[in-house]
Amino acid sequence: MPEIVKSSPRNEDKKWNPFMSEKLFAHIYRWSKIKRGSMIPAPVFVTVDPTNLCEFDCVWCNAKIIRRNSPFSISRNALMSIADFLPIWGNDDMEVESVCVAGGGEPLMNPATADFIDRTISNGIEVGLITNGLHIGEFMGPISKCTWVSVSVDAASAETHNRLKRTPDSETFSKVIDNISGLVDHARNNGGRLGSSLPAYGVTYKYLLHRGNIGEVYQAAKLAKRIGCKNICYRPAVTPYHRLRTEGAVEFSGGDIAMYKEQLAEALQLNDENFNVYEYTYRVGPGFERNNCFSKCFSIFMTAIFQAPKYADSPRDSFTLGLCCDRRGDGITELLQDAVDVNKISGAWGSERHWEIHDRIDQDRQCPQCTHVVHNKIYEQCILNDGLTYKFI
Repeated sequence: MPEIVKSSPRNEDKKWNPFMSEKLFAHIYRWSKIKRGSMIPAPVFVTVDPTNLCEFDCVWCNAKIIRRNSPFSISRNALMSIADFLPIWGNDDMEVESVCVAGGGEPLMNPATADFIDRTISNGIEVGLITNGLHIGEFMGPISKCTWVSVSVDAASAETHNRLKRTPDSETFSKVIDNISGLVDHARNNGGRLGSSLPAYGVTYKYLLHRGNIGEVYQAAKLAKRIGCKNICYRPAVTPYHRLRTEGAVEFSGGDIAMYKEQLAEALQLNDENFNVYEYTYRVGPGFERNNCFSKCFSIFMTAIFQAPKYADSPRDSFTLGLCCDRRGDGITELLQDAVDVNKISGAWGSERHWEIHDRIDQDRQCPQCTHVVHNKIYEQCILNDGLTYKFI
């Protein structure tokens, strides 16, 4: 398996971090129960997209098609129902344990998101948040209870931020940076879970690599460290599924990658006991090209995405249950539409329709670069084929 994370040799413990793919092996016994005709375990991890709305217009966004076709949000009632269902989906040893609040859109644009975070955590499930950072200041209390928060900054200057993310005004970047700094201080000073000294907790400065921001990789690391982030993590942008066969593909030249490597080497020198520099490149090839090196998709049985209603006339308190974070808005990968009763999830999960979706997915022709490529490789090589004889340690 390719190494995901490169960190300073000054601290060997940094190899054990929240971005390493090897942690997925912790769930191999759960995934070994994924068999046609059997009861499929509840996913250990789900994503909740409270809204499809966003005031940014990032050049690499994979959700533009969703905002255009379904500019809606999950209602407060539906979010609370989901929060209360998750702890009872599954059984004692195969239950949902974590939620990523993300999007589709900017999750904090839904005013009920803060209450959802509170309710989910009070129900004993850990929560992580991915945000563009613009609204953090409005919800410091609930956000500081999260295990981690990742802020998609993707730049080290206002000019680059505004150009690539096409933000509302020229002051947006400074607002985001101030909000991150304020959240770090709030979590430290108010006993928030986010302020824990544990290495995997805290605020991460996320940096999606693009030809337009590679020159600021090192500057971003310096800025992230200065404002108190626990980590900075670099990941290549990829082409969204709806642009796979059209113009607008995300591409990198050899010079781009060489510049990135030089900048990364400098950034790694900033590693110390309080700050970590990581790259997250396991799912792409050496030229950051698409690299879906598996035969069939089994990750749709390992996680799920709660999304906003699809249509203007959908029931008010309904939601969509999708199966693929890379193909949000693609009807092929949606298990439930216009669902109001969360209890229907249990009947749909592992159903014949679920397996029909699995059979229909053609990862070679339909899928962008897969976020869950290692999930699928583990299932294919270690469960179907038992290539590791993993029962022998």
